[in-house]
Amino acid sequence: MSGSLGPIAAATAIVVANAVVVHDKTLTSQTRVVVGGAIAAAGLTLAERALPGTARAVAWLTLVTVLLVRTDPAVPSPAESFKDWYNAK
Repeated sequence: MSGSLGPIAAATAIVVANAVVVHDKTLTSQTRVVVGGAIAAAGLTLAERALPGTARAVAWLTLVTVLLVRTDPAVPSPAESFKDWYNAK
C-alpha cells in the first residue's frame, strides 16, 4: 500500500468534516474537495513509484497545511475552529 495515501485521505476527510460538521456547509458543496483528494491520492501513489520519499513528504506537508490554512475563505481552518471551540469553554 502507498505511504502517501493515508495523509492525503486524512487531509481530505479533515477538510470535509470541518466544513460540513463544524461549520454547517452542505456535503454537495464539498464535492470538489473529495474529487481533488482522490486525484491527489492517485497522483501521489503513482509518483511514489519514482520518488517515494518526495511523494510521502508532499503528502505529509499537505496534511499539515490543511490543518493550518483556510481552504475556503468563508470557512476557518481546523486549527482556528479548534481554537474557537477551546476558548469558548
